[in-house]
Amino acid sequence: MNNAFCYIHIPFCTSKCIYCRFASFWWLEQLKVDIYIKYLIKEIQNNKIDFNNLKSIYFGWWTPSVLNLKQLKIIIDTLKNKYNFDDNMEINLEATPKTITKQNLAWWKKIWINRISVWVQTLNSNSLIEIWREEKWDILKALDNIYKVWFYNISIDFIIWLPYVVKWEIKTDIEYILDKYDFVKHISVYMLEDYYYPWKWSSISIKEEEYLKEYIEVKNFLKQKLFNSYEISNFSKAWYECKHNQAYWNHSNILAFWLWAHWFIDGVRFNNSEKFNEYYSWKQIIEDKLTKADILIEKVMFNLRTNGLTKEIYKNINIKKINNLITKWLLCEENTKIVLTNRWVLLLDYILKEII
Repeated sequence: MNNAFCYIHIPFCTSKCIYCRFASFWWLEQLKVDIYIKYLIKEIQNNKIDFNNLKSIYFGWWTPSVLNLKQLKIIIDTLKNKYNFDDNMEINLEATPKTITKQNLAWWKKIWINRISVWVQTLNSNSLIEIWREEKWDILKALDNIYKVWFYNISIDFIIWLPYVVKWEIKTDIEYILDKYDFVKHISVYMLEDYYYPWKWSSISIKEEEYLKEYIEVKNFLKQKLFNSYEISNFSKAWYECKHNQAYWNHSNILAFWLWAHWFIDGVRFNNSEKFNEYYSWKQIIEDKLTKADILIEKVMFNLRTNGLTKEIYKNINIKKINNLITKWLLCEENTKIVLTNRWVLLLDYILKEII
């Protein structure tokens, strides 16, 4: 195997967002963290898959930035001792604002972390309280700290359709941050799906049909600021696309060491258990070999979300259905590819169901 990408999940949070539905602890007990790191290191050391080059490490999901320097360093050192690191290695750390101190930033640089994803979501104070996030001033202080220490590769995340956030407010927040902090090279803009959304929020949020207008405004603004839309929720300056995300969308080999891990190696998916006791006893590691039909379905979904369907892909799909969606302005032809129009936001599941 030539190249692979690595995902590390740290299932501990300083606080758990109200819309979170994933396996994690929202309180921190150092003993639990130490035990988890111990088993994570064992999993890396015992892995039998061999390859020539590790191109990225992505510390993601909950709050990996709560780990101390020693804990982060031992994970990176274990990977470095086992695998060859690419010369242009990207090591990403997702972080909540309160953990982004000048001291932590300096430490992270020393252990080769060179990309930080900052969870902003919104600058609306009422919304941040409602979703159990940190305060607006914590976010701005974190960005000020980044400016002082100077991390040049920063991504920030926003969510459309949060409580108390009014129409155009997300766009205004993004404008404000980009105007003040020119080191931001990547922006993610997500929309919560219905099953994450508490029913009581519907009366204190923008209307569902307004997603599309909000998204288009944000997309057009970011285009003016030279942020390329390389996936429907992700925008970046040239050469600052997230390596891990791109690997996932193009079916590259991905190693994943963690509770509830999802690997992808040469057409086979592997899943670890989502329960701590089963993960610690190495149980429920599920192997699922994808068929050609499975791969085609994923390629259709991933290609629509990114650069569009090439002829090689869409020749295997019902052309009449594609043409029907083109007449409805849900799909269009662009540079020999079939791509989503801006109407995808509310109808992507419908589009996929129609053409797959």
